[in-house]
Amino acid sequence: MDALEVARQIAARLHAEAVGRGLDPWAPFEFAKAEAERRGIDTEPTAPGAAMLDGGRAIFLPDEADRMILYEDIGTGFQRAFLICHELGHVELGDDRTPCEIDLARSSEAAPVGSERVIDHNRRKRREVQMDLFAREFLLPRDVARALHIDGMSGAAIAEKLGAPYDLVAQQLFDALLLPPVVAEDRPERPPPPLNDAQRDAVRHGGAAYLLKAGPGTGKTQTLTARVARLVEDNVDPRSILVLTYSNKAAGEMSDRIAARNPQAAAAMWIGTFHAFGLDLLRRFGDRLGISPGFRMIDRAEQVELLEDEFPRLGLVHYRDIYDPTSKIADLLDAISRAKDEVVGPERYAQLAAEMAAAATDDESRLAAQAADEVARVYARYEVVKGPGRIDFGDLVMLPTMLLETDETSRDHFAATYAHVLVDEYQDVNRASVRLLKQLRPQGMNLWAVGDIRQSIYRFRGASSHNMDLFETEDFPGAKSARLKVNYRSMREIIDTFTGFAKTMDAGDKADTNLSADRGPSLSRTQLRTTDIPGATSAMIADAVAEQLKAGHPYRDQAVLCSGNDRLADIGRDLEALGVPVLYLGSLLERPEIKDLLSILSLLTDPRGMGLARTACLAEYPMDLADLGGALDALRGEDTMPPRWLSGAAIFGAVSPGGQASLASIVGVLAGFDANSAPWSVLAAFLLDRTDVARRFACSTKVADRSAAIAVWQFMNFLRAQPTGKGLRVPRFLARVRRLLRLSDERDLRQLPAAAQGIDAVRLMTIHGAKGLEFPVVHLPGMNISTLPRSCRLPACPAPPGMIAGATGTAEDEFRAGHDEEQQCIFYVGLSRARDRLILYAENRTKTAKRSLSPFIDHCGSSIERVTLVPSQTLPPSPDTLPIKVEAEGRRYHASQLALYRKCPRRFFYTHVLRIGGRREMSPFMLMHEAVRVIVDEVTQGRSFATDADLARRIADECAVQGIADDGYVEDYRGFATAMVRFFIGCRDRHQPQAKTALRLKFGADEVLVTPDEMLIAPDGGLVLRRCRSGHHRKSDDDDIAAAALLLAAAETLPSATVEIVYLADELVKPVEITPKKLDTRRGWIGECLQGASDGLFRKEESSFTCPGCPALIICDAVPPGTLKIIP
Repeated sequence: MDALEVARQIAARLHAEAVGRGLDPWAPFEFAKAEAERRGIDTEPTAPGAAMLDGGRAIFLPDEADRMILYEDIGTGFQRAFLICHELGHVELGDDRTPCEIDLARSSEAAPVGSERVIDHNRRKRREVQMDLFAREFLLPRDVARALHIDGMSGAAIAEKLGAPYDLVAQQLFDALLLPPVVAEDRPERPPPPLNDAQRDAVRHGGAAYLLKAGPGTGKTQTLTARVARLVEDNVDPRSILVLTYSNKAAGEMSDRIAARNPQAAAAMWIGTFHAFGLDLLRRFGDRLGISPGFRMIDRAEQVELLEDEFPRLGLVHYRDIYDPTSKIADLLDAISRAKDEVVGPERYAQLAAEMAAAATDDESRLAAQAADEVARVYARYEVVKGPGRIDFGDLVMLPTMLLETDETSRDHFAATYAHVLVDEYQDVNRASVRLLKQLRPQGMNLWAVGDIRQSIYRFRGASSHNMDLFETEDFPGAKSARLKVNYRSMREIIDTFTGFAKTMDAGDKADTNLSADRGPSLSRTQLRTTDIPGATSAMIADAVAEQLKAGHPYRDQAVLCSGNDRLADIGRDLEALGVPVLYLGSLLERPEIKDLLSILSLLTDPRGMGLARTACLAEYPMDLADLGGALDALRGEDTMPPRWLSGAAIFGAVSPGGQASLASIVGVLAGFDANSAPWSVLAAFLLDRTDVARRFACSTKVADRSAAIAVWQFMNFLRAQPTGKGLRVPRFLARVRRLLRLSDERDLRQLPAAAQGIDAVRLMTIHGAKGLEFPVVHLPGMNISTLPRSCRLPACPAPPGMIAGATGTAEDEFRAGHDEEQQCIFYVGLSRARDRLILYAENRTKTAKRSLSPFIDHCGSSIERVTLVPSQTLPPSPDTLPIKVEAEGRRYHASQLALYRKCPRRFFYTHVLRIGGRREMSPFMLMHEAVRVIVDEVTQGRSFATDADLARRIADECAVQGIADDGYVEDYRGFATAMVRFFIGCRDRHQPQAKTALRLKFGADEVLVTPDEMLIAPDGGLVLRRCRSGHHRKSDDDDIAAAALLLAAAETLPSATVEIVYLADELVKPVEITPKKLDTRRGWIGECLQGASDGLFRKEESSFTCPGCPALIICDAVPPGTLKIIP
């Protein structure tokens, strides 16, 4: 139980005691004053900004003769009560005089958005968070809020009765209803062993820079904590101690450990991540770099937005992408971030690119130099548009480093302030961090670091094992080092496995890998379990989890670790389907309960009402499939804006009485909100005031429901911290969700809140996420060559020579070597998380071929026992593979619709069966193609253009209709469109247009309609059927069902006709020529699509590239029960 939770539980106990004495908690100001009076403390109001407040809003004056709390005489009674209770927290928990900085609705955990991603673990600031939570808990304990809500009181009603801000009550209710109650551990925490001789020597070191090399489980954190305690015991001023690490979790744990030994010293010293320290430095001294005082952090999605409008103006060639620049921009931002890891600004990057150009001797090297110059140009422009009011994650270490390297006053200030600097996880530092340390401790005096070169797994952030190698030689000459050699975590057999592997690793000294086992042997070897059944890994894990459960290891003591998130989601779903409780959020924004909330929001802005497909599946608004189809049909005829159309007569007349009741409920839940409402406010009201959703979560005992509740808590925490921007708030947020998914920039949302740790469920996490943790039982799937090690994917924008410190080879060689080394380190970290049992998994076959084991298995030597198994269970069918009941007397589909079925049957269902419509999220380039298609269709219907100016005007008008008139590439788009339309007009010369006729292909009772884009009589008198494509010819077009259907239909009804495809972008007219055998195969495909649609088989085809742009993204998977009857 962490310090924040301890404070909250103390406050809740004090609340109960006060109520027991007869005090009225619904009179919060009197309630708070009475608690102060009970302690002999006076409470006095004072003017805001009074000198005695010392810059805060309230303060406790601990004078023994006249103890007093001064507070601002401003705000409501509740707000003044909160100030008093905040200071009572300092009294109860034993702090000295502290000015009050408050946030009434503060979350217990920072949202992973903007600067909140960089938590400040300064002890004093953490104490203020603790006191805010203490105050809130004293005035409205979570158990009281929970009981009130479950008994029927809404969040708004509680806030009104208490006189409290709604957001405070909502946050307390979210904590109470969505997070599991935190209870004291039912088993005592293992006390750390006493320091051994090597640890004591490290603790006592003084003087020269010092690097402690500490392998897994050797007590490095304990040693670092003891080092800090020793400094304080030696009368070192704690204000002169700076403790830095590389993760928020490690910083929080370090702060709590030090506070447990000496809270006063912990409050005085600075403990946090490099990035948090950089943020603090920039807030205090950023003006010296021209940074605005009120700057804010931006994430990758915002970075992309900043560059989108600028991209067309940069004259790029190598990285030009007018089709969809998002991916290219993301690649360039990766390159910029990597440059910042090396403290390389845009000017230096341009210089390195110029040096590349000067040294180029052939076309390949000249092209590489040109590409580097383009990166430099984008980098320079990015910094300009980012301006002084924004900073990104890479700035947090680079800019402070540049400040200290160039500003002597700042450097002297920090060097004098921090006489002792301690660094945890030194293997994870990048060159910017090393250079920052060299400015803080120029000669290395009193610099003390600990790390393990074999656990360097953050290459993507610029970390390198080279920094460990350079510590004693180039970076801090004269430094000392030592090594810890006793592992206190794992059994002997597990240690033999990872130390055996260490002997083959590229990182570290191969002759110095052995660790002694404090715990001795367990007589259970590390095991590799394989199966000949493809896709049976999850079933093997489920069997092993059950075995370990019988052996005395509860679910929460077991962890499944993977090298990437992509596999974890599948394993999590499979284990849940097999009855194994799991604790895993996965991709938060794609979870079903989060899609439910996004669908509610979408009903405020989407005139098609697509979100009804999900709301129809909710207990609050049940509708069967027939009602859903009727409602959606009715909405297609509405011209009012959402959400007013939900109460229209047409839609109510299209559904059953039960459906009408559900629609009326939705109207009620959205009342008072519109597309510009704050999404957090809409969903807070939905969860706490207008539905029983939160109440149901709170009352459920199912682990799956608890995970869903935690996901909702995390989502609401994320939602309240969204950045501002242009446009209406709801559609802006929904677009941001898509962008975050497209960029994979939502990974911080996968982290579980601390309150979830007590749930008895198997932990699922990446090996990166497990860094620094340990588990009694570890399951490591994916021990095949295609999974670990992963193949190397070179960066799209390679670093120019001279950018990466210490690099000796080419950028490609350095990247490949770093990748191979990192893959080894990831495996090493995964192996070394286990305490008692370590089980690895692999599959021997795919459906069509043998699969090779990971070479890492052989590198572990003879320590692994290998067994081949047949799992005792088989996976049930995935829900999306179950049939949906659709009835129709003969179906009629267009060939293009069946082409969509082959790509994604589930999208076909939403688009062409439910007929929700909508188009994918489109880039300006795609919209230009839409403009071309519109004009080409007009030409086929007889429109002509007398002059080039007429054509130019029509193209300009249609570009405006498509919304790209103001795009930076619009002149390019108009040029492309003009060329394509001119080619289309030209390729019709000497042809006589004919009226288009729909051709029909019969497949039993089903019918496929094939309508050529154009029917022409060629100069030789033959009939030509054409499909018109605005894009380029692709090899995959040979498998296109629509083209095959046109050829088949022509063969049956117009056997003498020629079939052609016009590729406007290629200025190519290509005859469709398919061999009879292939044509027969395509006929089979069409039949399979029709049969699948007839059988109601609409599985989903997931893709991280296409799904974020799909119109059905937030409703995907949702299908209400019942039968949909289709009228042909």
